[in-house]
Amino acid sequence: MPSQLIVSVGQYSDKGRKAVNQDFYGVMVPTEPQLSTKGIVAAIADGISSSEVSHIASESSVRSLLDDYYCTSETWSVKKSAERVLTANNTWLHSQTEKSEHRFDKNKGFVCTLSALIIKSNTAYTFHIGDSRIYHFRNGNGVSLTADHRTWVSSEQSYLSRAMGMFSQLELDHDSLTVEKGDVFILATDGVYECVDKNLMYQFVEKNAANLDEAAAK
Repeated sequence: MPSQLIVSVGQYSDKGRKAVNQDFYGVMVPTEPQLSTKGIVAAIADGISSSEVSHIASESSVRSLLDDYYCTSETWSVKKSAERVLTANNTWLHSQTEKSEHRFDKNKGFVCTLSALIIKSNTAYTFHIGDSRIYHFRNGNGVSLTADHRTWVSSEQSYLSRAMGMFSQLELDHDSLTVEKGDVFILATDGVYECVDKNLMYQFVEKNAANLDEAAAK
């Protein structure tokens, strides 16, 4: 009898010193048959601080992926399904900005980062735009599976070069890798990884394996 895909999940978010929490995250672990046909989806989004509506973009991007991905055809590949859903959401976000008073200033529009992980059978698929990150750890060794879409104009100043809702056309990074028992994936926004080294994040996971929500909070 084939082994079933099983994951353990921990989640946490905090606004930090900001007045509003612009992050949004979620995980969907469906029952069979969708567990086998579609897999498990985890996603995290982070709104841009210059916008007062970017938290709406974050929530919309994550919720639409978690909900609509499972409504796509079972004959579609993971890549096709995810990209169709994310492209539709990007179009909606961009149109909301175009219809608002911020249509000439995308830095105040419906814009956010998005990093998503879909695990189906023994394969993990990543979809990424912006500067949130997905880390992968195997046997304690960790690497970032994503590259930040950020342009630096000086040693201290930078700006997002790609994000959900920023442009009418969506340009996603995507990749895949084979997963093994015991693999650890950590999705994090810049508010975390700029302050906490990835190896320290992994230590929190290892020390709080029985309570991954606590690991995420730490």
